[in-house]
Amino acid sequence: MKVDLTAGIGRMQDAMKTLRVRWDETKEQWSDQRSVEFEATYIEPLDPQVRMTMDKLRRLAQVFNQACQECT
Repeated sequence: MKVDLTAGIGRMQDAMKTLRVRWDETKEQWSDQRSVEFEATYIEPLDPQVRMTMDKLRRLAQVFNQACQECT
């Protein structure tokens, strides 16, 4: 049995790309101090958090796959 978490990782990457595009579109209409604060508070922290999560999911998949190999 092989554990495949790559589909979830791909969906996370796609979601982040979509978020960036939508946020860029939003900033064209919403460009006051509140939008700057919103971006700093909610948008900017997401990218490193998502990258870290994807790295951990890749590592988790490796651990699962190794455990499955050792159990067969």
